[in-house]
Amino acid sequence: MLFRALLLSIATALTPAAAQSDSLTRAGLAGMTGSERLRQFSLGQAVLDSDAPALTRAMEASLRDSGFYHTGSGPVVLSRSVRVDPVLAWDGNINGGFLNDRFDIFGLTFDVDPARRALPGVVAGARAGGQIRLAYGEGRFLDLRGSIEAAWSPEHDIGRSQAGFEACARNHLSGWNFADLCVTASHSIRRLSTSTSATVDLSFARLHAGRASEHEFSAGIARTFAGGSTQDALSLGWNAVWNRAVTGLDLTLAAPIPGETAMRQRIHGSVGWQWQGRAMRLGVWHQRSDGGVLLGMPRADRVTGISLSVQAHRNLTVEVVHQVTQSTVNLFDENRTGLNLRLDLHRR
Repeated sequence: MLFRALLLSIATALTPAAAQSDSLTRAGLAGMTGSERLRQFSLGQAVLDSDAPALTRAMEASLRDSGFYHTGSGPVVLSRSVRVDPVLAWDGNINGGFLNDRFDIFGLTFDVDPARRALPGVVAGARAGGQIRLAYGEGRFLDLRGSIEAAWSPEHDIGRSQAGFEACARNHLSGWNFADLCVTASHSIRRLSTSTSATVDLSFARLHAGRASEHEFSAGIARTFAGGSTQDALSLGWNAVWNRAVTGLDLTLAAPIPGETAMRQRIHGSVGWQWQGRAMRLGVWHQRSDGGVLLGMPRADRVTGISLSVQAHRNLTVEVVHQVTQSTVNLFDENRTGLNLRLDLHRR
């Protein structure tokens, strides 16, 4: 019954509306895309269709937050925020170990050291983050964001932690065309694995109004540094707002890393909608990785996943994730299900 209700709600969201295009409704839905610019663009389309003072004020505030009213010579703080949220999740691999206890290569069976096997369980902790936005030109601003998360498993008496930082120079070019230059870095620590990476990304975006819809098209190139290796990638993206739903599609193509198993192709699609006043989102993805070798056996992985998130409460989102990995080396085969509770309890 639940699966049938889910299918019906998706079908209803994607069915074209019988009435004329409702730009105000789309402006309200646009926030679900996660794109600030698409939300701003949809709001602008609503302003064109209506002279409501509330819409005009909302559009002016949005433009001000993007630096379009900046006329000074020096940088100006547009916004800043700090937030602290609790973390509660089911993690199928808290320690970063192997999910399988044995694997076969060339007809030989090997057992994995029990101390290096994955430990599943509930983790709880906290996440803290901060953001500051500085305008340095009209329609141009610098976004600085940082976050840190720590969680603990009482069952296994182990923890995990991660930290991230992002600095983006976001620039208006002309009309609804933009260019961004971003530098991101992340560091993750688990008992059996530690990873550090940094990425430099240059991207371009263009927004376009269609029939009863608004669209954002993007393309970018990136270079990632991790573990002494570098990898170049090309990405293409498309986000759209419709009368009853939002959709997204992202494609990434990456160069190989000699001697290492690296992601080569990834495609991710999503649809979001409102159902009985609650925000819903369904995502699916497929990823291919190759290039590594284990004991003379070439390794290639195929990862397919699906996720469903539901806004159970104004400050609570529940997300269920299922992911399957098929590898030429069965040590890395995985069938993983996770549950995340995202709570937003404090912001200033």
